[in-house]
Amino acid sequence: METALFRTAFGLNLGDGMSSGCLRIRLRGNFSVCSDDGRDLTPKSKKAIGLLALLAECDTMTRNRRWLEDKLWSDRGPKQAHGSLRTTLNEIRKSFGDHAALLGSDRSSVWLDPAAVTNDLDDPNARREFLEGLDIADDEFNDWLIQKRVKYDVAPDAPAEDPGPQRRVTIQCGEPWTTPGQQGVMSQIVSDQIGKIVSDFVAASRCTVSQTNADLIIRTTVQEDDAGSAVFVQVIDPVKDDVVHSDHCLTDNLSSFLRSQDLLGRFCWNVADMALEKLPDLRETQTPIAVRSGFAQEALRDVLSFDAGQMRNSLSTLDAAADHLDSGLFQALKAWAMTSMIMEDFLEEDAAVLAEIKGLLKRAQELSPREAIVAAITANVQAILLEDYNSALVLARQALRENPNNLFALQAMSAGRAARGDLDMAYDLSRHSTTIAGFSKFEAMCNLHHALLCITMQKREEALESSRIAADTSPNYRAPRRQLIALSALGQNPDQALDHIGDLKKIEPDFSVERFLFDRNYPSNTLRKSGYLSKVQPFLTGTK
Repeated sequence: METALFRTAFGLNLGDGMSSGCLRIRLRGNFSVCSDDGRDLTPKSKKAIGLLALLAECDTMTRNRRWLEDKLWSDRGPKQAHGSLRTTLNEIRKSFGDHAALLGSDRSSVWLDPAAVTNDLDDPNARREFLEGLDIADDEFNDWLIQKRVKYDVAPDAPAEDPGPQRRVTIQCGEPWTTPGQQGVMSQIVSDQIGKIVSDFVAASRCTVSQTNADLIIRTTVQEDDAGSAVFVQVIDPVKDDVVHSDHCLTDNLSSFLRSQDLLGRFCWNVADMALEKLPDLRETQTPIAVRSGFAQEALRDVLSFDAGQMRNSLSTLDAAADHLDSGLFQALKAWAMTSMIMEDFLEEDAAVLAEIKGLLKRAQELSPREAIVAAITANVQAILLEDYNSALVLARQALRENPNNLFALQAMSAGRAARGDLDMAYDLSRHSTTIAGFSKFEAMCNLHHALLCITMQKREEALESSRIAADTSPNYRAPRRQLIALSALGQNPDQALDHIGDLKKIEPDFSVERFLFDRNYPSNTLRKSGYLSKVQPFLTGTK
């Protein structure tokens, strides 16, 4: 095996090109990688951090590939471990950006350029514990970590550091109340509803009114006059004093607006959704709230694209998120993502997959037993995939008590009520979810659910409209186009039905009318149970 010295001397320590700049790796306290111009280049996942620590701690900053695999993936076979190492190396290079060449590898070894990478192990002012707070689920790594902590032991009276990404983030909803009046209460209602939605998707967070060092501020102003009322909301980054997102609405009757779950829910959900999308780009150096939002929003966008490749990418994103932060949110989202893939026929619904989904839901509840969003997503999977309606209703009710505009809980409650035969209540819940999801990334998902419920209730025109919205807002979504074929044929619209068949074939090349009508394994059960497929069979087969 080449030594790092040999590679340095002959210019072989470089990765894919010439290295530029230097890196400083902090091993004492919270692990970090910092460039010479002050940028934080720390990768997100725990395995990537562990890999860099294994390299940086070594005098030559070089390790054998198999040795690294044994330390980080000791529970996997050689082929899986090889693949995991390759994936982690790619993640690190992506995180390093224009410093990627400082990480090198060949068939036998992985290394950091010792001429350009330094650590703090010999720094007399670095008095924190070695890799403080790092916890990787591998016994081999943890044995190594214990040995190194003993080796680099420091005085026990050193002051504690900020626990970094594991700490709870805070969202200040409104301004500290000094003289609360009617407008103050009305403003607070809006801020509080937005805060609940944002808090749901930035794991391990809480809302606060008076805390002055919050990670995010939601500020609402209400202006009333004889012509009506204006509600203006700003979501603010308090460190840089930047407006992350702002929006407003005008209403003739403020009291009616605040009492309407449809109007208030739609406005607040869209403000929160836009702010969450923008949070990952908040600052060059990612804060805990930005990192958490980044994981969740990237995964949600990938799942709700309904593209097979992007949906698979969401699973990797959520795995990285779970490595980065022990939160039930990411476990529950992965179970929901896998459920969505099953519904789109991108993942086989076999015993192993179902067992994994159930395990993810169990782990999510263990990690975050009191988080409303975890209860809501769990309820959604239980209702939509597992058909455990009793458990779904209990958890959905728990989530809706916290936030009556939780889309996952509304959909789960609707499915549970429909299964119990309470179709009117199911309809009202589903209709509410489509209203508040309008213009958000969840619009297609909620409209597809509503279309299926309307088909069950023989509401053909409303099912047609919701299916159109779902198809128009998500070009890769196959399910609503299946409904549109039958609903158009049922309405004696042959040209429209043929157009929808053509559209579906573009994204589902193996589609055929025969399979659609007669294959009971094809995902058209709601149309079949409603009797719609038998009604349109002569029309679609040309026998009428």
